[in-house]
Amino acid sequence: MTGRRWIGAGAVMAAGAAVVVAAVLAAGRRLPVEHVTEGGLELSQPPGAVWDVLTDVDLYPAWRPGLSHVERLPAGAGGRQRWREYGRHGHTTYEVVESEAPHRLVTGVADPDLPYGGTWTLVLTPTGRGCSLTVTERGEVYQPFYRAVSHYVLGESATVRRYLGALAHRMA
Repeated sequence: MTGRRWIGAGAVMAAGAAVVVAAVLAAGRRLPVEHVTEGGLELSQPPGAVWDVLTDVDLYPAWRPGLSHVERLPAGAGGRQRWREYGRHGHTTYEVVESEAPHRLVTGVADPDLPYGGTWTLVLTPTGRGCSLTVTERGEVYQPFYRAVSHYVLGESATVRRYLGALAHRMA
């Protein structure tokens, strides 16, 4: 292939990539910023035992894949517990928004500079000797590109599914 043909092929590929990016952005702009997704898990342990695992942030890296370490932070507004999770995609700061041991825990993203935010509500319901856990994510994805990728490629429930799978393995 001659130099001009390489340049022409490169220009066509660049134009194609620009069209794809524009289409992804357009799709993301049409999606709502907010989403709600839910997942559940039946566990053989009582709510108190599961609660202990869900609230011990120092041990998260031992059972949550992709999480390298956790840093406890000074309490936030109203004395809320805060921590920062570090993983392969950087770090995110979280805080406890609401806590009713051992049945209901609401955590939220406490970092306004991220391209996403929202809360997770974890509800433990006794079931005989064990319990059921329901996780409800009320998420917000602010940037259209990430919103489209989250919705069409990853699936908005991917993080909840991954979390529940890791917890099931931890509690087995």
